[in-house]
Amino acid sequence: MRIDNPAVTLDDEARTAVEKSSGSGFLDWLHSFSVHGSDGNEYMLGGSILSLFQEKLDVVSINIAEGYGASEQLASSIYKVGRYPGMKWEWMLHNPAGTLTIERNEHSVLVSCGKEYHVECFDDHRWHIMVTSPDGRYSADLYHEPHGNPLWYGREKPSYLTQHSVTYGYNWAGNVHGRICLEGTWIDVEGSGIRERYVASDSSAAELGGWEDWGWFCFNEIHSSLYDMRLGMKDLAVNDIENGRYYPEGKMTIEHEDWTFIRELDGFIPAIYKVKIELDGGLFEIRAHVGNVTTWGVTHKVPDNPVATLHYDNVEGSFTDMNGKVRSLTGGRGTMSIRQWHPYPSILPRELYSDEIISGEKFTTL
Repeated sequence: MRIDNPAVTLDDEARTAVEKSSGSGFLDWLHSFSVHGSDGNEYMLGGSILSLFQEKLDVVSINIAEGYGASEQLASSIYKVGRYPGMKWEWMLHNPAGTLTIERNEHSVLVSCGKEYHVECFDDHRWHIMVTSPDGRYSADLYHEPHGNPLWYGREKPSYLTQHSVTYGYNWAGNVHGRICLEGTWIDVEGSGIRERYVASDSSAAELGGWEDWGWFCFNEIHSSLYDMRLGMKDLAVNDIENGRYYPEGKMTIEHEDWTFIRELDGFIPAIYKVKIELDGGLFEIRAHVGNVTTWGVTHKVPDNPVATLHYDNVEGSFTDMNGKVRSLTGGRGTMSIRQWHPYPSILPRELYSDEIISGEKFTTL
């Protein structure tokens, strides 16, 4: 979304309400990072403070994944199955409304939700994220430093994803550095990631429907984030760091390829993304390969509306300017969070795409 003044202020970081009253809105301070550790391992770090108005809850989410896997062609099928490590650890803490606190200082805003999650938002646009799991197995002390300006959902005016999904706030891709602690061992980390400030005056997951891609791609030269709802809105922000240019809009197409079965979702995800974004200054192209898949809220049964985050183990990119000069981009990282209306596809018998051994009676119909 293009707005008159895209610069983020401390008022944006501390925002908790909008003019339009709400009976089902929520707000969050979220991070999703991809980093390399000083121990040689790759880590995917995430978490959020999520305040739910209708449920009267202030929720803390913390998660970490480690390493990459691959998809494997099934010997007796045309389909592939994902062999990914998935989530290493995750925690979801439900606190009563009022646990969330916001402290305004001269040059920062400190947002806290219990003792487990704190984020200090500075007026130079850095975020300092301090997280500790309730069992002490995981801690994080991380800084997020973006460039340029974010992808705005809405500021003075909201973004209408659908009639009943009305949002304000932003997401912003940038550099990440700091350290994490795994069961008493501290590890220095460095990479990229996205953060989000989200204020919803209304929200309807059912209305979103179809397929939803929400993610980011960062290179040494260009940072970007995007949102693509197949049945509705497409939005993006691209910051060309080398040339100091900010693109808040463009024409975007996403191709999904190499569909792979994921057991936790009982459905498929695309293991390859091809993204083309036509901007005023040229053509930005990305090719990304999935190396890990982490699901949200999946326990012992398949979710009705599958959501997952796809973590890329290889991201390639290029930028072709209006004169035809091509820049090859370096240091690519990224993630993509997806929402499906139902496990896709939901009409095929699972014997076609799963190598699980199923015992017991089998019923057939005409």
